[in-house]
Amino acid sequence: MSSEDREAQEDELLALASIYDGDEFRKAESVQGGETRIYLDLPQNFKIFVSGNSNECLQNSGFEYTICFLPPLVLNFELPPDYPSSSPPSFTLSGKWLSPTQLSALCKHLDNLWEEHRGSVVLFAWMQFLKEETLAYLNIVSPFELKIGSQKKVQRRTAQASPNTELDFGG
Repeated sequence: MSSEDREAQEDELLALASIYDGDEFRKAESVQGGETRIYLDLPQNFKIFVSGNSNECLQNSGFEYTICFLPPLVLNFELPPDYPSSSPPSFTLSGKWLSPTQLSALCKHLDNLWEEHRGSVVLFAWMQFLKEETLAYLNIVSPFELKIGSQKKVQRRTAQASPNTELDFGG
């Protein structure tokens, strides 16, 4: 590891820790890396439409709610010794409310952002893209349809949901 790479990594992690609070960014203890929780900026009056499989008997085949927040996207990353001079961070991205296809599209875009910034630190650019541009990049508009899976327990609970019910989008 060159001293320039090591210094760039330390500076980047220190900057992220000073920008984001402990709920949004955590530096890993044992490796050069960490975890970020990205809370998307939703437009005002953003609605979700929750539906189930066609063989379910949800009231009116679904329901719609106005929401202020979605569960965060979680970006776990590790910085290789030759980052940022040569190699990109290795990372995983997860989001309970996104499909595997949507997550894959976001990951490909993060790879493209690395190519654009090659040789420079990229984590802040990744986090800003995910926070501010995920909805537009994936063409997600209100009302956004979420399909409840085939877990019987979840189906029964959502079928009886009232407007005050908290929804768990975990699958």
